[in-house]
Amino acid sequence: MNSFSTIITSDYFLYAKALFGSLKRFDDQLSFHVLVVGDGQEDLSYEDIKVHKLSDLERLLPEDYSLIEKYNDDIASNLRWALKPLFLKYLLMEKKYEKVIFVDPDLYFYNSPLFLFDFLDKGDVIITPHWRSKDPFKDPDNFNSLFTGGLYNAGFFGCTSNSINILDWWLRVCSYKMEKHQGFYVDQAYLNLMPIYFSNQVEVLDHKGCNVSNWNMIECKRTTSENDVVINNEYPIVFIHYTKGTINEILYGSDGLLQPFLDEYFKALTSHNTLFKHEPINGGELDNVSHSLKTKLKMLLKF
Repeated sequence: MNSFSTIITSDYFLYAKALFGSLKRFDDQLSFHVLVVGDGQEDLSYEDIKVHKLSDLERLLPEDYSLIEKYNDDIASNLRWALKPLFLKYLLMEKKYEKVIFVDPDLYFYNSPLFLFDFLDKGDVIITPHWRSKDPFKDPDNFNSLFTGGLYNAGFFGCTSNSINILDWWLRVCSYKMEKHQGFYVDQAYLNLMPIYFSNQVEVLDHKGCNVSNWNMIECKRTTSENDVVINNEYPIVFIHYTKGTINEILYGSDGLLQPFLDEYFKALTSHNTLFKHEPINGGELDNVSHSLKTKLKMLLKF
């Protein structure tokens, strides 16, 4: 039995519904679990989405939860991020799934992701590289982020029932520190260590059509083939990670080939909330966008 999962605050249920819809068109029997932290989860329901409360994890895995309960005063950020390994363990051990894939709620799927479960036959964990530019002269900001934000993106994480030892380790190091300096980057930079210390269990997904985002425009070049957009003339786009930087790079920067994909995503979000409106990036959110877009936005923010 396989499942997808995500973790949200209640105000992000809109994104979870859009994500669910993008997945369900490839699997009518889709199992999709959402952990909601904070207030408001009592009223959340949509089709076959299975909604879980934080109290479910506290009750069934109290010792594990006690490791990260110190982040309770930061539910939307540190606690939510540190809950990833615990929620995955809960689904594997308590709900008896064999394979579970965690995805951030701001992902959207365009081609079938079901091969990812097959990929989990190769290892107990799969992770995706950021694929940030390896050339500091082409994209210094993203090159520098390789050393500050991690080599792999924690917005995607696949695991099997044999990965409990890795999930326990991830939870424990999250309990140690959830910061963004001196080489740490909340839950994400810890992924750097997994292929080293769990080398016989961890596989790195090399499909560059997975986790397409603004940070990998150089290494994952958008190209056209037979009236479709692919990556590096080879990989179909499986899913796009719609961070604010990704969206703004498409709207205002140099990632225009992804505009039809963004249009579909916005249409899906609007179908669940007619008042949905994208908020443009502001002056405090210029990290991890291209140098050209950063310059352009700084100029716009002056007026």
